[in-house]
Amino acid sequence: MTVRPSIGVIIPACDAAEYIDQALASVAAQRQPVDEVVVFDDGSSDNTGLLAARWAGVLPMTVIRSETRSGIWRARQRAIAALESDVVLQLDADDFLLPHHVSTMYSAYLRHPGLISPRPLVWNGVGAWQESAYRKNALPLPGDQLEQLLVQNYVVVGGMYSKELYAEAGGYQSIDFCEDWDLWLRMVAAGATVHKPREATYVYRVRENSVAGLMDRQAAESGVLTKFLAGCDRPRYRRAAKISLLQRIGARHIASLPEVVPDAAQRRVLERLGVPVGRVRSTRADPDLGLLVEVPDDELPGAVWTVVDIEAGEVLVRGRLTGDALAVDFVGDESLVLRRSSLRDTFAAQGV
Repeated sequence: MTVRPSIGVIIPACDAAEYIDQALASVAAQRQPVDEVVVFDDGSSDNTGLLAARWAGVLPMTVIRSETRSGIWRARQRAIAALESDVVLQLDADDFLLPHHVSTMYSAYLRHPGLISPRPLVWNGVGAWQESAYRKNALPLPGDQLEQLLVQNYVVVGGMYSKELYAEAGGYQSIDFCEDWDLWLRMVAAGATVHKPREATYVYRVRENSVAGLMDRQAAESGVLTKFLAGCDRPRYRRAAKISLLQRIGARHIASLPEVVPDAAQRRVLERLGVPVGRVRSTRADPDLGLLVEVPDDELPGAVWTVVDIEAGEVLVRGRLTGDALAVDFVGDESLVLRRSSLRDTFAAQGV
């Protein structure tokens, strides 16, 4: 007889008294019950922990209280360490689940053990929930999942995965923001495959004072990419991470690179690829990407940057610096183009 993997829900919570009952009620209302729930009260100044503890008669509940605030990555780390279940299901304290969420996610996990991402609905606490129509909901595309995950985090925070995979990937680690993306990258780099159920079952609450709303997203995401690069020696993924960095902090990255003068052979490659060598203003060298070439634009203010892999003789990326980011208008692999970085952006674009 096959024993089914047990399911444990972790809920990191800090000053979440306004939302924690909704989160826990949504767990209690699941069509498929869970085996364990761990709420980690991360130094709340309100009665979050006391409210959570009231659910002990309804749910298989453990509440862990930290007197000092340790941050979201450590709160998740400590909640997972307290779980005895085989499979982890994440839920943030200000989000909640539709009644078929656990059964939908678990069925997907049994079919495809790995990293399961829910499809989200977005909500600001008023009116109807809206299914997000952002492009990364369609990701991963056929192809290399890690390359695509390096460009944008397409795994929603309420993921499901085994404790074994979590340990193999090194667990949650010290990082200020985007700690979930950092973990997903290490899971997929370790060989996990991402799958998504077809239905939207996770309700992601958008609010102004959330951690996601307060952080500098470009800086936070660049920090994750820099951390990944520090531990990666595979050229393919270093290149994808650098393309991703250019789309976030292109100006700063380019400024950090040494300026070079192309030799005759490199000039011939540039000319063959349509780069007007005689008009080049600046050329920078990146050890993973190749040459980054700046050419003034006669019709529009600013300049066009072209990233050329000299050895392969191909253009990797072309675009303009818009603020700090490189706005890409050409890339060899369309799945490596950053479209929209967050659910918050989608929500704002819907005018809600």
